[in-house]
Amino acid sequence: MSLLRTLARPLLAAVFIVDGWDAMRHPERHAKNLEPIAKPLTSVAENVPGMPKDTVSLARAGGAICVVAGGMLATGRMPRLAAAALAVAAVPVALANRPQGQSAEERREDLSTFLRKVGLVGGLIFAAGDRRGEPSLRWKRQNAKTHRAELSELKSDLKSEVKAAKAA
Repeated sequence: MSLLRTLARPLLAAVFIVDGWDAMRHPERHAKNLEPIAKPLTSVAENVPGMPKDTVSLARAGGAICVVAGGMLATGRMPRLAAAALAVAAVPVALANRPQGQSAEERREDLSTFLRKVGLVGGLIFAAGDRRGEPSLRWKRQNAKTHRAELSELKSDLKSEVKAAKAA
């Protein structure tokens, strides 16, 4: 693993681990932030078996997801999956914290927090797509196909040269 990844993943994950831990310990504060999107979350919860329906339990469950996925990202265990899970968990929180303040100063502060959360989601999306410098499966498949075609062409050329040599 490169030095850049070794430093960047734990730094990115730290925000989610700390926030997730706080959500597990004090879910009431985090549940208050989920109130603006509580109705869509409860409608989803009705269709997903085992998903909690109240915002306090949702906040606690989201915190647990953030702690586990953040730990996985920080330690490099399935980092792409962990980053994707964190991004999915962070989107509702970012949407719930969109700027809504009454005064100009509150709106500026809310906007700053919102943009910070959106920026973290962007970083997680980037981390979810990180293949550690390896090419994508699509490229590997196309490259193998090209090499097979080249080898087939070389093989047929070699066979024709062998036939010509035997005839001479």
